[in-house]
Amino acid sequence: MFILVTPELAVRLEEAQDFKRLKLVVAADRSDLAKLRRALAGIAALAEDGHAWVSEDWLRGRAKDAAWQKGLSTMIAVASKYGWVDETAKTIRAHVEWADGSSAKS
Repeated sequence: MFILVTPELAVRLEEAQDFKRLKLVVAADRSDLAKLRRALAGIAALAEDGHAWVSEDWLRGRAKDAAWQKGLSTMIAVASKYGWVDETAKTIRAHVEWADGSSAKS
């Protein structure tokens, strides 16, 4: 699954049934990080290391289906084994991919 930020700064979850990966795809202009950070408020926080920390609550709010929720829980449990979950903040680390194909630090 991935979170897409469109050029207009709309945010939506794509490929929600793919529990094997989690990334943030940013198609918006990276020259105005302040606007991007505002668009992601409550959804994900960009980190200096080229990753983002995605809100578990936001993800869970995307679907009410019990099977999907179970799939998400399993994905989070696997991510936790690698240290990619912040239990206190209830966030999951995701790779950030920019529209230009780069994954450089933000």
